[in-house]
Amino acid sequence: MGRKVMLVRGGTLGPNSGIGGAHHALQESLAAGNVPGWSLHGVEEYHLGARPSAFRRVSQRWFSHPRRIQRLSKNETSVDLIHITDQEQAHLVPRNSAIPTVVTVHDLFHLFPEVKSFGQTKVEIGQSRPSAVRRRDLRKLRAGLARADLLLCDSNSTLAACHMHFPNIKALWLPLGLSMERFDPSQANQASASSPAQHLGRACHLLIVGSHDPRKRMDFLFNVLGGLDAEVKQDLHVHHVGDPKSPTGAPSIVELAAAHSIPHFTAHGGDLSDTALMDMRFASEALLFPSISEGFGYPPLEAMATGTRVLCSNEASHNELMPEGSCLPADDVVSWRAALLDVHQGWKQRTSSDEKHRWPDADQALVAHAHSFDMNVYNQRTSDAYNSLF
Repeated sequence: MGRKVMLVRGGTLGPNSGIGGAHHALQESLAAGNVPGWSLHGVEEYHLGARPSAFRRVSQRWFSHPRRIQRLSKNETSVDLIHITDQEQAHLVPRNSAIPTVVTVHDLFHLFPEVKSFGQTKVEIGQSRPSAVRRRDLRKLRAGLARADLLLCDSNSTLAACHMHFPNIKALWLPLGLSMERFDPSQANQASASSPAQHLGRACHLLIVGSHDPRKRMDFLFNVLGGLDAEVKQDLHVHHVGDPKSPTGAPSIVELAAAHSIPHFTAHGGDLSDTALMDMRFASEALLFPSISEGFGYPPLEAMATGTRVLCSNEASHNELMPEGSCLPADDVVSWRAALLDVHQGWKQRTSSDEKHRWPDADQALVAHAHSFDMNVYNQRTSDAYNSLF
């Protein structure tokens, strides 16, 4: 008879965010019996409602939910393992637990912020001056990680950070996985009638996925795009999926596009459906990903799984996902513009003789590379990690 695991997080998250997607993927794998030797006992999380007060948020996060998990940890008969699915919920690691507790660590830059320099530009990774409430929250998270029995790190850079900051806690590398069948390139050219991609005309479509956090470096990217020849820019249709507003009050992505004279720019927001986003991947010549710090970096991997080319910076930890030698120097404007011109030239050659507009052909080498992160591989690695505690 297999062992049972209780998945734990705080407030509910949808599957469209990176952390939410990783949580739901693991939940589905355990529920379906795809993690060898393990099954899902249940999920402990809470719903805050549409507009919770600050008091309710803090009350649930710091008091009610931790007490519930602490009680569960004393029950030795029904649960063999507690798995907290991201480090932002590490305060839930119970004290003196009768059940081993595992925490997935996607990144540590919010707990241990730093500033990276690129030429004359300094980029803050994480928040160096959080509020008093957040400082207390971060202390709870660091204390929780120090109580865990095992830290599961989805990148080697995060594993190194865990070894540095939590040297006494066992830590393992366990990259996340994708359900590759969902990204099958044979689905291309079958966009639903409601998909934005259904209405894309003949153009060199470029996709950006992610927030406008400083580490995502949208200012750098639009500086690169803005420096292209006007004739080239007329052929480019740039699409952004995510929140276009800056959390620091800097100009929005929409304003950046206008300031750099990008004639065809569309902000799709963060509410695009899974199907519509998939169609956008199939329709795009390339994903643009200039970020200099990621916990895992789902967008490049998801793009490669559809056979879509990726232009990304050679920074942790998304560079761990890319084929050897395929990343671009993070601060080299010339290299980025050359890569964009190469994408544009490839589009022109492919479409110059086409009477009917068609989406780009999938790069099968990228698809094959992405398959090394298939959910079947992830499920076996998860089983091995769980078993290492017994």
